[in-house]
Amino acid sequence: MNVTPSNYNAEGYCVYTGVLNAEEISAVRIELDAMLVNLPERQVVYKDGEHQEVDARPEYLTEPHPKHPFWLELCRHPRVLDSVQSVLGPDLILIMSHLIVKRPGDGLPVAWHQDNTYWHSVQGADVTTVWLAIDDTDRANGCMQVIPCTHEGYPELDKVSTGGDDLLGLTVEVTPAMESAAVCLEMDAGSLSLHDSFVLHGSDANTSGRRRAAYTMRYANARTVQVNTAEHWVPVYLVRGEADNPDYIDIRPDRPLPEPLS
Repeated sequence: MNVTPSNYNAEGYCVYTGVLNAEEISAVRIELDAMLVNLPERQVVYKDGEHQEVDARPEYLTEPHPKHPFWLELCRHPRVLDSVQSVLGPDLILIMSHLIVKRPGDGLPVAWHQDNTYWHSVQGADVTTVWLAIDDTDRANGCMQVIPCTHEGYPELDKVSTGGDDLLGLTVEVTPAMESAAVCLEMDAGSLSLHDSFVLHGSDANTSGRRRAAYTMRYANARTVQVNTAEHWVPVYLVRGEADNPDYIDIRPDRPLPEPLS
């Protein structure tokens, strides 16, 4: 498991341990538990290449940050942004986020996929996903797995339907040799990984008796990546440094947060 940020460009990922302390993670869990209590009966999700209305599941808590100040504040946490800056540079925008909660013995698998190929409003490759462990995560409860170096050359791999009960309903073809190179990112709560938006990653179902919750926050280099805000489904936030696009909402740490979206 790569814990050296300087190897991020070569490996396509790296891990930071102990980014949030026990008190901070406790606050995150309290906020998450409140959201889970209010889970709706049905959700509209993007699955198998189209938007579908499905029975609500805690894996589908997409984009909480524009509606809930707690999650937006977490997205500009100084230590989180420090980790992102180590791989993307000082000018950073927040483009998306997603809470993925796998219930004990029930959590859905996530098939091998690339992030960037789902985001047609985002132009550019300098994008990273922060995967923050809210719970301790290991192979049994469905930790994330990455296939190192598969981002090289930024290939856009063809998607195929999984035909199964998984989070995305889509996957890409992965050879046995590639799959054997996969690394399980087992982490304690409060640690995080960063992965390139083209690196192949996924996770198994949660077969344990423990919950596995994570918060993914997606950031881009504000200088080299352009987001078409007219097509993008959530606001884009400037969280550190500078950006040229006046449509980005400035929430750098010394600025007040905007009113939550309804």
